Amino acid sequence: MINVLKLDRKDFADYADFCFKTFGDRVKNWMTFNEPRVVAALGYDNGFFAPGRCSKEYGNCSAGNSGTEPYTVAHNLILSHAAAAQRYREKYQVILIF
Repeated sequence: MINVLKLDRKDFADYADFCFKTFGDRVKNWMTFNEPRVVAALGYDNGFFAPGRCSKEYGNCSAGNSGTEPYTVAHNLILSHAAAAQRYREKYQVILIF
């Protein structure tokens, strides 16, 4: 599992680049993250989903801070998505001119 609290956007863009290069001939539509709000809210605010991080008063979690971590996670997901999308546009997107 990726530690979204410490997700580096360049590393994620490099990973996405590898996927674009390796699977690009078989994939029509790309998606970077599935339901990022759910990852941030349910994984880092109330701890219902993996990795199960939250403040003690919000759930039965062994670690986490529900006041800051969901925002940090959402921020890192957005920046990582933007880096991957930019990499795709620069190297792989075909521009059709009519």
